[in-house]
Amino acid sequence: MQLSWISEGRTKIVAIVGICKNAGKTTVLNAVLKQHDFSWGVLSTGRDGEREDLVYKTPKPRVLIPAGSFFCCDTQSLQEHGSRIELGYGLRSGSRRLWLVKALAELETEITGPSNAEAQLACARKLLALGAEKIIIDGSLDRKSIVLNEVVDGIILVAGASFGSQEAISQELQRLLLLSELKVYPGCQDVDFSFWQNHEVLFKIGGHWESSGLNSLIGHDKELSGLLLANPEAIYIPGAFTSSVHHRLGAQLQSCEIVFRHPECIKLEFGELQDFLGKNRVNCIIPFVVKTIAVNAHGVGSADISADELRNELSHKFCKLPVIDVMALEEA
Repeated sequence: MQLSWISEGRTKIVAIVGICKNAGKTTVLNAVLKQHDFSWGVLSTGRDGEREDLVYKTPKPRVLIPAGSFFCCDTQSLQEHGSRIELGYGLRSGSRRLWLVKALAELETEITGPSNAEAQLACARKLLALGAEKIIIDGSLDRKSIVLNEVVDGIILVAGASFGSQEAISQELQRLLLLSELKVYPGCQDVDFSFWQNHEVLFKIGGHWESSGLNSLIGHDKELSGLLLANPEAIYIPGAFTSSVHHRLGAQLQSCEIVFRHPECIKLEFGELQDFLGKNRVNCIIPFVVKTIAVNAHGVGSADISADELRNELSHKFCKLPVIDVMALEEA
């Protein structure tokens, strides 16, 4: 499973994201670590590599760290590995004590990481400082996750039968890949990037961005309608754009350009998303950089689906991206 984009020099931070629990992220993570020969820095936005699923009590794959690579673990894993690791750095995440360590031999382990995007970014940078050549993150599409941060160079999207039927998986992937096609707003180069970390709705009037005094579109219909009467050139939305907001304000927003912090701010189902993007000028500040799709026909707590049918359908629909089979990776 050699993915050429991972080996490119400009790729420093890779994220693996599942569309559901038990999608097969750890299997994909292990394949990347095995087949791309770098000194990796490995962390999670949660906890991965545990021996069994907490809900179904089924066995789960451990994370296989190559010798010479670095990873983030908790105190229990630190003590478990003993002389097979070299301690690099200690950090805190809330009440938890975490450790950045180097594997002196190939080992099986759990991995973890800090609980918010800012701390995860600091952790990734520390792993690079310790000697990691590239960072790989077992992540999630969550506002507290580094995956929605501008530092991520590429995402492997993992879809599993645990999500639902083949049709449901296909439609969710179509939705996410439609989001990945959103272009970066050209005007974001006009101001310092830190400006776009603003958690406030902004309006562009007369060529200048102005504060709205609102932190969300939800519950502020009257104020937003009043601001839109000024015919702004653009509106910046840093948070969630839900179906209910779309129904209430969608028609008014068609008169201006809409700029989202990240495409995942748009919380619309596939059909509604198609309609929204067809009627509006929509951009983002941080792109959703999906580079590969991995599919897992095995369901945990749900029925399996046909691996060949799923892979063939997705390869046809998403011909611009590599589509890999998680179950084939397990057998390799």
